Amino acid sequence: MLKINEKRISDSYTSSIHSIYVPNYGSFNVLFDKHITGETDWIVIQQRVDGKENFFRDWNTYVAGFGSFEGDFFLGLEKIHRLTYSTRYQLKIRMEDFDGIIRYVSYDNFKVDGKKTDYTLSSLGQYFGDKDDHFARDNLRWHEGMKFSTFDNENDLLSQYCAKVHRGGWWYNRCASSNLNGQFSVTDGSKSAQMYWADCLPLKSVQMMIRKY
Repeated sequence: MLKINEKRISDSYTSSIHSIYVPNYGSFNVLFDKHITGETDWIVIQQRVDGKENFFRDWNTYVAGFGSFEGDFFLGLEKIHRLTYSTRYQLKIRMEDFDGIIRYVSYDNFKVDGKKTDYTLSSLGQYFGDKDDHFARDNLRWHEGMKFSTFDNENDLLSQYCAKVHRGGWWYNRCASSNLNGQFSVTDGSKSAQMYWADCLPLKSVQMMIRKY
């Protein structure tokens, strides 16, 4: 269950919390970004900023959502599905590495299917990023069309153990070319288990955000 403290939201990463209504589903709270993009209409669906939240969680927890809007959180697969099926959404990902370099990548038609297909990442649309930056590559594309996986509901194409090895829920293929739900700030041990976008290089912070196209 997502925790909310409307009296204090981190100055470094936020914004404002609002209740939104999705037809045939109902209302729920979301975090709208202001600080990160300078625009007010981006809904943050995933955030990694302090490493205090464990992302090696079970299926039901990923479906419902977990964490705190003040720090690390995952909005929840069902809410993400309902949002992205209500109208067309674009996805923006902000990533900061341990050298303080910030990069953005985006997709113009982000869609996650529902429970019957295990929340398949059914669409990404066109990729936008710095093509001259080796790090900012289209590293979510390999996961397009894949079902979501957790350690207790493996749906990958490689012996069904990717979520256990990579220590987080994600749309694994064979297994991952990116994993933004891996372990936070892992700089030694198994590189495949850490939070990364390219080349298993650890990330300091991540925000996944969507807004209407």
